[in-house]
Amino acid sequence: MKRKFIELSSALFLICLSFYYTDRAVDIVRRNDPIMKEIQNVQSEYEILPIDAVLQEDSILPGANGKSVNINESFQKMKQYGQFNESLLVFDEVKPTISIEEYYDRYIASGNPIKNSVALVFRVDPNDDITEIVTYLNERNIRSTFFLDGRWIENHTEEVYQLARDEHQLEVLSYDSTYDELNFQNSKDLLQSITNVKGKYCYAEYDQKEVLELCEKKKMHTIIPTILAKNYPYATIKNKLEKGAIIGLPMSAAVKKELSTILNYITQKGYSIDTLEILLNEAANVEK
Repeated sequence: MKRKFIELSSALFLICLSFYYTDRAVDIVRRNDPIMKEIQNVQSEYEILPIDAVLQEDSILPGANGKSVNINESFQKMKQYGQFNESLLVFDEVKPTISIEEYYDRYIASGNPIKNSVALVFRVDPNDDITEIVTYLNERNIRSTFFLDGRWIENHTEEVYQLARDEHQLEVLSYDSTYDELNFQNSKDLLQSITNVKGKYCYAEYDQKEVLELCEKKKMHTIIPTILAKNYPYATIKNKLEKGAIIGLPMSAAVKKELSTILNYITQKGYSIDTLEILLNEAANVEK
């Protein structure tokens, strides 16, 4: 019995040793493969280091994921074609050490300025008419973010559905301008039932602890506009526009009158206009 055990153990050892040396041999061949050497030569050219989110007292500035070449997957992909091809490089995202996804107890007052874009954020109160502004945005093929009061959602379900179909980003503002948890959750649920999208952001125009605390509890980020353009919206934006700006706009007569001029000015300055989700997203573009 003991002899059989020793023989079995020896056989298993030899098998493991065989696998070990086989793997070593494969690894040596792979490392000396011309395709592998080419991948290793260019990998540093494509590396982008992640950028940590920046903590500033009661606010946080989004960071950005980096990217690196996945050497083994790139090699396997190119080996199928039998030659090195940079278009076949495979990338991995590299997350920052500090990310907004870990902080819900701070305001987000801007996107990361590495992005050459801004976001238009419209506040929709219970009695607002959004038709003119939405029509103009759609004509210009611009997607914006709308924070909708819960009562407005109740009374305009068809318009909410159409906003979602037009690919605008929809979030819950509050309910009759108050952040009661029950009504807020009901409004979120109603919005989701219409659009099949969960709310991700809350809206404050100044330091509103009740908003921040409620939204932290719901694992939602609270934004404060970089530029709050209530009175004289065009002049305000012109004086304060910067990369990454979150531009807060009411559904006012002044905004409706000056929206064309505002959009022209932003695009002439070379900025793209994105939804809040795109502006604040830390994900990297891992395409070549």
